[in-house]
Amino acid sequence: MSRRFLGLVPLSLVLLAGACNGGGGSGKPAPKANFDGAQTLQRAATAMAGLKSVAFTVTSEDKTPIMVKGGDMKLLRDGDAQGTLTLEQSGQNVEAKVVAKGDTFYLDAGTGGWRKLPKSMASAVYDPSAVLDPNRGISKLLASMQAPKAEAVEKVDGKEAYRVGATLPQDQVGGLIPGINDDLAGQVWVSKADGRLLKVRGSFPKGQGAVVITFTAFNAPYKISAPQ
Repeated sequence: MSRRFLGLVPLSLVLLAGACNGGGGSGKPAPKANFDGAQTLQRAATAMAGLKSVAFTVTSEDKTPIMVKGGDMKLLRDGDAQGTLTLEQSGQNVEAKVVAKGDTFYLDAGTGGWRKLPKSMASAVYDPSAVLDPNRGISKLLASMQAPKAEAVEKVDGKEAYRVGATLPQDQVGGLIPGINDDLAGQVWVSKADGRLLKVRGSFPKGQGAVVITFTAFNAPYKISAPQ
């Protein structure tokens, strides 16, 4: 397995966390938070459990202790995925294109075209089908968040959203993001209209930055094919 592919695995796991694009505020004072944080998380868990596909953008704030520095991904419920990821390796950012199709990974890190890799090489660490699995992925994480607190009502990409602060438990996040050994302080933004998760932010311990995932599309009819 190439070193670049090893770097890709933890990045893909961050996308599962469903264990985060910042700057979703409207720039105006947020209305008073007069909603129930726990009920909002449960509504979001239910809404995300029913998705057939999702697209999301990953960004990082400050210097985080993981290889993920950014990315855009489209994902189907069955685990097929396609996108562009940014990894930090040896102090340099490396952009890689990846396609997961059936039992195969395809990777293009800009060093000679697409490489074809069996999914079994990463299955013990990363299973794309877990992302939209209601028992393992985003929905499960939302349902497992601890000490939820209603914080504000504000806009994310023009959509009214409930902002809830809560703790991301290590036993859920740790299975999705390698190297996370502590609970994370988190915030989620849940659509007021339909309960879908619009954004999640997780802060690493000891002031080591944060990772943010912004969800940009739901149930789009994506067609993911193996690269030629």
